Order: sequence, then structure tokens, then C-alpha cells
Amino acid sequence: MIRMINTKGNIKWILIFCGIFLAIMSRRPDIILSAQPWAEDGKIWMEGIYNKGFWNTVLLPQNGYYQTISILTYGIGLFFGVEHASFTANVIAISIRCFFLMFILSSRFDFIKMRYRVAAALYFLLMPNLVEGYVNITNAHWYLSMYLMAIVMTDDAKTKAWKAHDYALIILSGLSGPFIAFIAPGLLIKRLYQRKGILNTLKGINTFDVLFTLCFLIQVVAIIHSSGADRSSAPLGATFPLLADIISFRVVGGSFFTNDLISALREKTAINIVIFLILSSLIIYNFIRSDWRFKAACLLPILMIGFALAKPMMSPTEPQWPVFLMGGAGERYFFVTNFSLFCFILFMLSKVDKYSKLILPILAVIVLPILISSFKIKPLDEVGYMKDIEKFKTIPAGQEMEIQINPPGWAMNLIKK
Repeated sequence: MIRMINTKGNIKWILIFCGIFLAIMSRRPDIILSAQPWAEDGKIWMEGIYNKGFWNTVLLPQNGYYQTISILTYGIGLFFGVEHASFTANVIAISIRCFFLMFILSSRFDFIKMRYRVAAALYFLLMPNLVEGYVNITNAHWYLSMYLMAIVMTDDAKTKAWKAHDYALIILSGLSGPFIAFIAPGLLIKRLYQRKGILNTLKGINTFDVLFTLCFLIQVVAIIHSSGADRSSAPLGATFPLLADIISFRVVGGSFFTNDLISALREKTAINIVIFLILSSLIIYNFIRSDWRFKAACLLPILMIGFALAKPMMSPTEPQWPVFLMGGAGERYFFVTNFSLFCFILFMLSKVDKYSKLILPILAVIVLPILISSFKIKPLDEVGYMKDIEKFKTIPAGQEMEIQINPPGWAMNLIKK
């Protein structure tokens, strides 16, 4: 009987995985049907691993921090050959998103009612303004940060399988981007609340805490020792009205509408300041009044957007903050904040839970048509990648060839083995 139950459960999760996978793929089928590397995927990881070997690449930080997911993915992808590396990488990138949503829908998240979790998962699959990161390994660390934050929000794993899952995610997410530094305050809040004080927090340190701290320190040391040469030295051009414009346009409006559809909002500074102040007040109020889970979760997007605005890579010469108002520029900076904003809306709705059976359908009727209208994402530009790969297969060993990749203007140089 137990085996029958487990088998049924496994089939259910396999079907959920396949459904999520197909939903993600259907927004831009070329990520599977005509897979290509994106930016650093090709120029840094595919080129570096193919030319220098996996082990000569794995210990090197990139842009000041370790990006383990990119190295592992293209190490695996190139095992199947150059022509299949991008396909393999995209399958892994989609799978990360699938497992993230499956975790939210799992029993580990039973402290949130299923209807809110389903709503969050549907929004995740439909959210707009994802062209830059849809779907590639270069931007996977943004999603891994949400995954690790979700783990921090849950109670500690009880079974060996769940513990192995959590430990693996700490290592993979923690060593694949700088965002573990933004999740660390949330974990500290969790431990202080759970263990009742600093002394008990130190006494109760467990394997999860040790692994988390090690990954945190590795990334912090890498960031500190980075020269910063890869960061733009252009002025920020920061002002409070511009901050309000960015948050209102890219975070609030951009969570539901494509940037071009609400471009007029960029110039409504007075309205944007009001929106910014209302949103800030709601977050501060709930941060003070809510439990440790809300406190821990809301710190990630706040710290993330704060760092993005403090150290952006938007322009090498011109003031950088105004570039945030240029439609799709820097979309990666808003993946986490926009998903978090929708989750915050669901959190607010949960405060009037007895009316949720009425409010959630109304929200769906309003929001779903808007999100579905931007469901389809434009395929990558045709830059000649497939033709170059076919030509590369025919050149003699030892010859170097430039292969065009997306976005247009990027290329990688491979030396034929």
C-alpha cells in the first residue's frame, strides 16, 4: 500500500514537472527547438570550458563572484558535444524554474494555503518583461536566490531526502551569485526568532547554518578581492524623484504590464512618488507587525534592488539611473522584485482570508488577461549561430573560429579539438 501511494505521488510530481516545463517552453519554443547560448553563456563559459577545460575554469570567479551553476551546466552540456551544449544548458535552466515552483507547491510550504501558492506559481509562469533572462543559465542565479530564500522560509528539513535537497541548494545557489549575502539577514532573523536570542542561536548551529555560512564567506571574500574593473564607473545620476520613477515604472507597473505599454508612467513623477510612498509604508508597517517569515522574505528584494541601484551595470559612460527608464534595459534586476511584489499582494490578501474565495477570482479576472497578452516572447535574433556551429564541425583540429551568439554583437572563439 505504501509503495502504491508513493508511486502515485511520484507520478503526480512528474506530471507537474512536465506541465511547468511545457508552460515555460511554450512562451519561447526556440529555447529548446533552436537553442543558442546567451552572452556570457557562450563567451565566458562555453568558450572557457571548451578551450581550457572544466577544471581550469571551475575555481575562477567571474564579475567578482563565483558562478558555479554556469560552470557546471556548460561542463555537462559540452560533454554531449558543442552542438548540443546550449540545448542541455537550456533544459537545466528550465528545470531549475520547475523545481522552484514544485518546492513552493510541496508540503514544505504548508504554512501558506494552497490557493495562494498556486496563484504565485501561475504568476511566475506568466510574468512579463523577461526577455533578457528567458531562459538561460547566465541569469539562473537570480532564480536560485528565490529558491534558496524559499528554503529559508520553511521549517528545517526533517527527512534525509529533504536535508540533501536543502544542502545541495545552499551550495548551488550560494556559490552561483552574490545573493547569498542578501539572504543571510533573513536566515539570521529566522534563527533569532526560532532559538530565542543570540546565545541560543550560536548554540543551535546546525549543518544548514554551517554550509550557508561557508558559501556566504566564500562569495564575500571573492567580492572583496575583486578589483571592480568589470563594474561601470559611470555616475549614478541618483535623485529621489528618479528613484520613485524607477520603482513605480519597473517594479509596480512592470510586474503586470510590459514596459512599452506603460511607458507614459515614466513621466508621471508626482504619481510615482505617491505610489513609492504608499508601497514603502505598507512594507514597513508589515515588516514591524508580521512574523519572521515576512521579515526574512522581504529583505531579499529590498537588498537586491538596493544593491542594483547602488552598483548597476547600465551604462559605461552616461548616468546610469536614467537608463532604468528605458523599457527593457536591465530586466534581470527586476526578476526577483516583481515576483516578490506579487507575493506581497497575495500576503495582503491573506489578511482578509475569509473573503479570499471572492477576491482571488476577481484578481484573476483582472490580472490574467493582462499577463496572457504578453505571454509570447520574441525568439532570439538570427545571428548565424547554427550555421557557424555546422561550419565549426568541419574545420581541422587546432583551428580557431569565431562563432556569433546572442545578443547581436557577441561572439565566442572556439579552438577545434
